[in-house]
Amino acid sequence: MTSHGVLVSPGDTQPGELLARVLDELRALEKHDAASFRAVRRRVSAEIAPMEAAVVFSLADGLAEAGFRWEGWEFINAHRAAFAALTPARLEHLGRGIASWSNADAFATILLGPAWREGLVSDADIDGWARSADHWWRRMALVSTTVLNTRSRWGTGDTQRTLAVVGILIHDRDETVVKAVSWALRSLVPWDPRAVRGFLEMHETELAARVKREVRTKLETGLKSRRRSVHGTRLSI
Repeated sequence: MTSHGVLVSPGDTQPGELLARVLDELRALEKHDAASFRAVRRRVSAEIAPMEAAVVFSLADGLAEAGFRWEGWEFINAHRAAFAALTPARLEHLGRGIASWSNADAFATILLGPAWREGLVSDADIDGWARSADHWWRRMALVSTTVLNTRSRWGTGDTQRTLAVVGILIHDRDETVVKAVSWALRSLVPWDPRAVRGFLEMHETELAARVKREVRTKLETGLKSRRRSVHGTRLSI
């Protein structure tokens, strides 16, 4: 990679210089969307691949301070040593202060869920976050299960662990959590519809109405909600 036209080798790159260059590139993007960022991320990731995990964590912290939180998480996810160095304590540090739908879901799908899938955090760790006083961490515990059940994220289906987390939060009526319960169950449908249907029947009186409606629609139509035609007729497509 070059810095202002000068070839930079991994050994020459200092954490502060790396952060400054990445921020310059991100702020110079004509479009601030995921596709544009990932073009930068792939290029920088190739440069920093041989570097130690500490450099990548420093980069992620600096990006977070500059308002680029999920971008920093993606650098960690894409760096073999940094990702392998994730621990429950480090994840709590990286996820501190999350207070929005977008950040919660990005963190859960980019770092928390993959770390769980790869055994870097345990079922007990996810259980603890599912019982957190912070509703965003409760949501993130649920959203992490979708990684286990999404093929594009190398999920292979995990009925037991998905339903275990949903079971912890079945009575939670915080909107952020209710929507995540629905998402978690719907993500399991392609893998184990029988188990999901049985769970709905067993917990009919405990699940929120929204969850039952959306998950049953997913089971019946493959969609989250039934669409309406221009004439007002429901379509199950």
